[in-house]
Amino acid sequence: MAVGYDKHELGMALLLALEDFQRRLDAELARNGFPGIRRRHRMVFRHIATHGPSRSVDLAGAVGIRSQSMMKIVHELEELGWVKRRVDPADSRAKLIAFSPQGEQLLAQLDVSTQVVWEQYAKQLGVEALDTLLESLRLMVSPPHCKGNQ
Repeated sequence: MAVGYDKHELGMALLLALEDFQRRLDAELARNGFPGIRRRHRMVFRHIATHGPSRSVDLAGAVGIRSQSMMKIVHELEELGWVKRRVDPADSRAKLIAFSPQGEQLLAQLDVSTQVVWEQYAKQLGVEALDTLLESLRLMVSPPHCKGNQ
């Protein structure tokens, strides 16, 4: 018997789905030589992948944490070999956080591993149901002014 959710449990269902996705993705990345990725790392990866090399203060603001906490995460990512600091050409006193060559490999593997997880879900739900789910989630998180323009 399938487990159902009441309307007031929508948040819990979404959270459980996210946790399941991340667990599957982390396991797939670990199988391919990239163990130890954490949620705090993903937030930094997403920002750098979208906005390019960034100052740690900008990363902290984007993620919503203190600069000191971001510096700890950046140091952790440097030790793992996934990011490097380089001089900001706009201000030689500042450093930009960018992907290292190993971090670029991680991004490439992330695409492959995400596809593997997609295929797991497609096998479980069916491709059409998964496509419908993804479109529904896109609509849910679209800004209200964009929903009528699609």
